[in-house]
Amino acid sequence: MKKVFIIILIFPALIYLKTNAQVTKVWESDTIFKGPESVAYDKTKNCLYISNFDRSPKDGMSYNDDYITKIDLDGNVLEKKFVENLTSPTGVCVKMDKLYIVERFGVVVFNLKENKIETRYRINDTKFLNDVAVDDDGAIYVSDSGNDVIYRIKNGKVEKWLTGSEIDNTNGVLVDGDKLILGVNSDSTLKSANLESKEIKSIATLSKGTIDGIQKCGKEYLVSHFEGELFLIDPNGKIMELLNTTASNINCADFEYVEKLNLLVIPALRNNKVFIYKYQYNLTSQL
Repeated sequence: MKKVFIIILIFPALIYLKTNAQVTKVWESDTIFKGPESVAYDKTKNCLYISNFDRSPKDGMSYNDDYITKIDLDGNVLEKKFVENLTSPTGVCVKMDKLYIVERFGVVVFNLKENKIETRYRINDTKFLNDVAVDDDGAIYVSDSGNDVIYRIKNGKVEKWLTGSEIDNTNGVLVDGDKLILGVNSDSTLKSANLESKEIKSIATLSKGTIDGIQKCGKEYLVSHFEGELFLIDPNGKIMELLNTTASNINCADFEYVEKLNLLVIPALRNNKVFIYKYQYNLTSQL
């Protein structure tokens, strides 16, 4: 397997980490997906769920032609249309034996034990619902890219949980303990919002690009730029670039990190492919 060597770049106002890290591609799919946008790992069944975005509908139109694909960790397709009747699904996550799926005008909750859609929540007056995260109490958080709103679905009710210019154009979201981690594209900043007080804090400012996926890796965060970059960010805001596929025009959308296997699963939306990388690192010192 070919090793990907890491070039550490230093930009003004960005502080980078020094690490011994290797990101090695272990698998690349054929062009069998239709706009793969997000990946979620199911640790119970040891498989991956991939959303097929395909196309963007207009003016509240639902056509229900899209689906979620189920594959194993070797890249074998287990079920091409595992969850059907979706409209341009984007963010997906697994929590408590349920698969949460963002489609254009709401959230679908798929029961993984009963293998069926359990609930469908409609969210009105949105611009582009994008990513989803679920806390330990089962509350669902949904970003609305192109808007300044984070929605919450709790006890079956949809509400505008967090609003304001500080979170304008948020894409990626991740629940981390008592915080919701936000990828805010209006100012290229990774931020946190306390789940109780809603206090917002900045974690790091990234270089130009579209912040997409966010995952936890130890105490650090893995964060992608859709254009093809993957970063490691520590809680103090220090940044390291792990992977850069921009020269090859390969996207890095809403990826998944399978911690127990040190695997990065990266959906390349416009390439209609999914890539799996082996990721190993050891933080040694800081610049």
